Amino acid sequence: MTAPTSSQLRPALLPRDNIRSVLAALIALLTIGGWVNALGKTPLRDALRAQTRLWWVEQIVALALALVCIGIIMRRRGFLEAAFWLTIYSTIFDVMRWIFEFIDGQLRIPVALILYLLFIWRLLLTRKQVDAGWERPAAEVPPG
Repeated sequence: MTAPTSSQLRPALLPRDNIRSVLAALIALLTIGGWVNALGKTPLRDALRAQTRLWWVEQIVALALALVCIGIIMRRRGFLEAAFWLTIYSTIFDVMRWIFEFIDGQLRIPVALILYLLFIWRLLLTRKQVDAGWERPAAEVPPG
């Protein structure tokens, strides 16, 4: 067998996008900061035992999203799809929470929801850029 003659098919790095990086950094910092705050204050830490399974699933998704956001900040292409889907899941959780709070008469500005929606928008733009820049390799005729 001979060594492949084609160059790398897909670039490992995402195109540079400062807005996407800032949004990813804000999401990661707010998520990790929220966990540090909850674990650092005794009343909040004691309330963790009473949380439902759904709340814990939401926290695991949020923590995974924070880690994937770090990969997006480092412009790693392999984190693009995971970031998109984890952000979709986090958006669903936040929309449901906002609806329930709105029904209870609490009106607040959902900062995390706004960040998630902006991040999804930038991830979609990045996905289009990556797909448009990818050249399919030409089919090679097998020897013989």
